[in-house]
Amino acid sequence: MLQAARAITFSRGYRPAGNAQHVSVLRFIEEIFGRNFADGVLVFDRMRRKRHMVVYGKVGFVSKTEANNSVKWAREFVEKIKETLTRDGFL
Repeated sequence: MLQAARAITFSRGYRPAGNAQHVSVLRFIEEIFGRNFADGVLVFDRMRRKRHMVVYGKVGFVSKTEANNSVKWAREFVEKIKETLTRDGFL
């Protein structure tokens, strides 16, 4: 998801900088897709935070159902990015 979000950010001529690049990209996605995608942005942000916890030591923090839902949502998110990049002539 992050790489897809970065791809659309780069396609618009922007480069996230600093230590909080995940957050910068998240805010950029929020600007591009607007209020219609607000729930998606919240999910992305929640997943980003949990990913950080899991990567840096918390075990059993994410349930199997939550993991499956995250994968489903990630596929939808990446597909939306692909559609946008294709429409804009980047794919």
